[in-house]
Amino acid sequence: MPCFQRAVLLRAAAAALVLGAALGAESGLGPVLAKRGVERAERDAYVCSQAARVDSVVRAGRSQSDGRPPLSRVAGAARCGQR
Repeated sequence: MPCFQRAVLLRAAAAALVLGAALGAESGLGPVLAKRGVERAERDAYVCSQAARVDSVVRAGRSQSDGRPPLSRVAGAARCGQR
């Protein structure tokens, strides 16, 4: 019976170590993921602003004599929402 208790205690200790390591990794990973998300948002905003700039230049070049945009439209970047 003491051998059985020792095995159970060893398994419980191993599980506690694994759980502690997982929680420690999660708490250290959160700020890294947040920073990466901010960098991606900044990059996407830059890409969208450049696509909007190019789109406005193309529209200005193709506008009709009365100032209305033509029926055909140049598509912007895929991640940019059309608002």
